[in-house]
Amino acid sequence: MVHGNAFNSYQKAQVYDEMDPKKIILLLYEGAIKRIVLAREGIKNKNVKQRGENLGKAIAIIAELNASLDENIKTEEINFLKGLYVAMLTELPKVSVTEDIKTLDRAEKYLVELKRIWVTTVINNSHGNQQNRPGNQSTLTNKSQNKYMKIRQTYQSGSIAI
Repeated sequence: MVHGNAFNSYQKAQVYDEMDPKKIILLLYEGAIKRIVLAREGIKNKNVKQRGENLGKAIAIIAELNASLDENIKTEEINFLKGLYVAMLTELPKVSVTEDIKTLDRAEKYLVELKRIWVTTVINNSHGNQQNRPGNQSTLTNKSQNKYMKIRQTYQSGSIAI
């Protein structure tokens, strides 16, 4: 049976190898959001196992999103994302002790907005258009750029701690 499990894992890995990297990022956002929702439910239901497992998985996914950023690209957007991911990776582990739902709410809000921006600027505009590659400064539309700037200003002012 171990052989069968190993083969199934290998087949799943092959599927991800063949997927568009843009869709993988989308799946990561969706997975992180889902895990934060489940961790919140675990806190509300006093289910330590549900809280812990899902919080751990959300943190791992956010760490993967952070690791997926190209270190060779030095734009404001990339620097902002790095800072936001690091803030989440700093604050979310504290939730396992504090059970602070507000921290989960903030992380979910940021992830939902980042997912929305990703879908509208990268996924929907990537049909052969080289200008919309991730990390390119032109990947953000004017509307998304304004939203990004508002989030960035709020984040930098320290008025919203993640």
